[in-house]
Amino acid sequence: MARASIEEMSAGKVARRSARPLVRLRLVPPNRSAEELQLRAAAAAWGRKRLPGCRVIHELVCGERRADLALVGEKDLIGIEIKSSRDRLDRLEEQLKEYGRYFPEVWLFVAPKWAPAAKELAATNIAVAHPDRVEVLRPRKAGAPYRDELVTARMLEWLWVEEAARIAGRTQVIPGPVVSRRYPAANVKKLLARLLTGNEIIREVCRELRARPLVGQMSDPPLRARSAGPDG
Repeated sequence: MARASIEEMSAGKVARRSARPLVRLRLVPPNRSAEELQLRAAAAAWGRKRLPGCRVIHELVCGERRADLALVGEKDLIGIEIKSSRDRLDRLEEQLKEYGRYFPEVWLFVAPKWAPAAKELAATNIAVAHPDRVEVLRPRKAGAPYRDELVTARMLEWLWVEEAARIAGRTQVIPGPVVSRRYPAANVKKLLARLLTGNEIIREVCRELRARPLVGQMSDPPLRARSAGPDG
């Protein structure tokens, strides 16, 4: 807002300017093309069928990179990387490899332009987003998607301090109130990695990510767990 308008507001002159049209906040990042937005919408719609009831989160940090979309179910997660016709593929293999360290299942959604190049990638779940449909290139038909069920402990890196503390208390890894001075966040996560099963880690991380209030723009609103734990 311009300096003059701020001064006028403080002087009670807002009424004189009320006839002017309101300016809406831009919720869509300006650096995303229309095609990328269409790809994201197509991937999200496909994901809701692939993982019913999931929360769609945009731009989830994975190490030094960001997954374009994360589908967070109650007991499963799927990562999606998107490549529009304006994008480059020179870093794609490294991106997919990094996401594969966090998500049990990773998908690559590409514009039709990149379909031939995407087919060259080994052991990758691939879908092409056409204007009117999503075409799954791999796996074919009813084939099971590529998954790595050994991926669990690294998910704990996503957790905020208070999220890790809630899980520690809820699962009784640290009985009673979690004292941050006695148990720094890094130590809490190490305890969770050692003392929880893989299924427990996925379930608890999903619960926190589904309820997290602050996520990337265009993401779904928070979802509450169906049944509250001991901590409420």
